[in-house]
Amino acid sequence: MNMIGCSLVLAFLLAGGGVLSFSCKSERKPWSRGSSARHPTSTTLLLAGAAIAGGPPGGARGGPPPPTRSQKILEGVFGAAFPLLYLGDRSGIRDSSKNLRVLWTRALLHSLGRIDDPVARELLPRQTRFIVGRRAAGLFWKGTAAVDKLEWIADRTRFIDSQVEDFIKETTGSDGAARRQIVLIGAGYDTRALRFAGSDIDFYEVDLPEIIATKTRMVDRFLEGDPAPAGRCSTIRYLPLDLNEVVTKEADLVGLLRAEGLRDDLPTMVVSEAVLFYLIPGAVQKIVSDLFGINADLYCITDNLAKVGVAPGPPIPSPREKCEAWLKENGKEMTAHESIWNGAIHFV
Repeated sequence: MNMIGCSLVLAFLLAGGGVLSFSCKSERKPWSRGSSARHPTSTTLLLAGAAIAGGPPGGARGGPPPPTRSQKILEGVFGAAFPLLYLGDRSGIRDSSKNLRVLWTRALLHSLGRIDDPVARELLPRQTRFIVGRRAAGLFWKGTAAVDKLEWIADRTRFIDSQVEDFIKETTGSDGAARRQIVLIGAGYDTRALRFAGSDIDFYEVDLPEIIATKTRMVDRFLEGDPAPAGRCSTIRYLPLDLNEVVTKEADLVGLLRAEGLRDDLPTMVVSEAVLFYLIPGAVQKIVSDLFGINADLYCITDNLAKVGVAPGPPIPSPREKCEAWLKENGKEMTAHESIWNGAIHFV
């Protein structure tokens, strides 16, 4: 692919999704986390990234400005050009959603040494993934303004990874082994089930049926070429579900997860990355309430929290105080917090 192709990739990289990093723990569990959780520190980069990406509706009080005409055009160009990256690919993958764009973004960030996600590139088409490989990263991407604006995605990825690593460390027995489970809400093309595959974890991935279908093909293809499958002691279980259906069709998210094998007697972590702001308010409230009800050991949520009542507004009470009060009402302990846009986006 020539420089025109690289320009197209730049377009979708600038349109990646996700806006908030959040971590808390349940009060009733016997183990505790330290206070050294990492969280994003660059407000400027977050503003740049989320203003272009999917975040809270543009122009809302305390939120990002409305998308410009050029940003809308950029989004349209990407949607039309994205299939070029999959020309000749036999996987049947044609998803142009922000989920898939973030996968390409993470592959690039790994090539630049910003994050540790070697799996992301392996899930991309063989004939075009060189665009975000190490050589191309050094020639075309390193030091560019586009990559600088992606640093917030690197921060978010490292933040969530650090929570997973802490969870694994805190739940590992004295003999070095322990079975545990991680639920990924709105999993998209998250690679953690593959990257942490040697950690005795049962992963449960929840997303739209079409996303799950594509993800399954990706993972199957990856595992076929995995050089060390014997080292994998984790499992991946998929739950195809439109999360709005917890309201529109009274779907029982927790019940469906238990039907897939989720257990109440194992250490549990719940991750929700950039999905809640796509859902209707009633669904967000029901999902959060039900997931908080299972009293998981650790929650790591990456979303806007306005639909659960933690909305932007006057400086008193502060965004931190609002979020901490909300968590306390739900029996959770806040371990770290930052916010931007007057509390429209939280980092907790």
